Amino acid sequence: MKGILYAIALACAIYAGAGDLFAATPVYRDYSVTVAQGDTLWDIACRYAEGKEDVRLVMERITKANNIDAGRIYPGQVIKVPLRMQESGLMMANK
Repeated sequence: MKGILYAIALACAIYAGAGDLFAATPVYRDYSVTVAQGDTLWDIACRYAEGKEDVRLVMERITKANNIDAGRIYPGQVIKVPLRMQESGLMMANK
């Protein structure tokens, strides 16, 4: 009897963790943004953060996509902002 209970408990644990294990990796596409006078990387990241997404993660994606330091953007500079693609192939809307 204990063996059956252990097997059921193990099966439940595997089932609960399987969603995270097989979750689809998000796909991003670069969107070009021209830096305006007074824009900061934080401002731009806030505009393109999804829902309750941590803005610091968006900033990290932007800095990696453009190979720039976090505070080094200039008015008129065109930067790439990676936006997550939906399953339909459309980019997520910005705020």
